[in-house]
Amino acid sequence: MSKHWCRNMAGLNVCDEDMQIIPRPKLELYIHITTKCIQAGAFLGLLIIAPAFRAIRGPRTLNAITASAFRGGVNGACVGLVVGPLMTYARMRSSDIDGWHDRCYRLRYNRNQVRVDRGWVVGAIAGIGYAVAMTTVPPGVGFVVGSTGGMLAAFTYNTLFNKN
Repeated sequence: MSKHWCRNMAGLNVCDEDMQIIPRPKLELYIHITTKCIQAGAFLGLLIIAPAFRAIRGPRTLNAITASAFRGGVNGACVGLVVGPLMTYARMRSSDIDGWHDRCYRLRYNRNQVRVDRGWVVGAIAGIGYAVAMTTVPPGVGFVVGSTGGMLAAFTYNTLFNKN
């Protein structure tokens, strides 16, 4: 990761020459794909798989469904943390360094993707901060709820308001 990546992620303007400076493309791509897997796992576990499982198996109380959703989101994020590096390796093992560099360069220019990643990070920080301040909410639950909320907010913005 470089200062140019950080500036781009923060939403600041970065010239094309600086955007091409990617000192560690393998690390950048591993982090990106692992982040996507964590996002997918947390989203699926929190909002789809765990609530559906609890609704089918019971008990069907709001407290049981909520507890199951929180646990499913945290477990899904943990699965994404393990699966992400494996997926990156499987997809990129035959690529040369130019392939890694090209993929990172294109990801940096994908404004919608950068916006979703930014929303995910801001949401995660807010969720962890809320969980720590409340002391009754585990930080993992704060991370999952906050990051999923930030990701969905950025996705909604991209869908409704971005005219690219």
